[in-house]
Amino acid sequence: MRVTIDSSVLIAATAFPGVCTQLLDAVAERHELVISEFILNEVQRKLREKAGFSEDEILKVMTRLRRVSSLVEPVTVEKGLCRDETDLPILGTAIAAHALFLVTLDKDLLVLGRFQGIKVVRPGDFFRFEQTMR
Repeated sequence: MRVTIDSSVLIAATAFPGVCTQLLDAVAERHELVISEFILNEVQRKLREKAGFSEDEILKVMTRLRRVSSLVEPVTVEKGLCRDETDLPILGTAIAAHALFLVTLDKDLLVLGRFQGIKVVRPGDFFRFEQTMR
């Protein structure tokens, strides 16, 4: 199953090991993680600016994310379809990925619930869904 994980979850997975780390590992192991350069750039910027990661630490994170994921170019999403326009490339990534799920912690995305057939869910909700599939 194709899954897009947005930058909020990837940052949490890296900076605050826990559920999001487990989610990233599970998706990388059992599904196809599909992200974009936009998402990678956002992760890199926030790890540097907000989490205080060193350039070496960021390089390790970026290397791992590139190794466990496929990259797509986000499609253009029309303005007004999301209450925070800075999230449009995230939605565009999930569409280009043909993802079944977009996993996020972003309330502006979560409020959508579903977008063009893609389920927009929290990490815990994804885990619960995945458990029903096994």
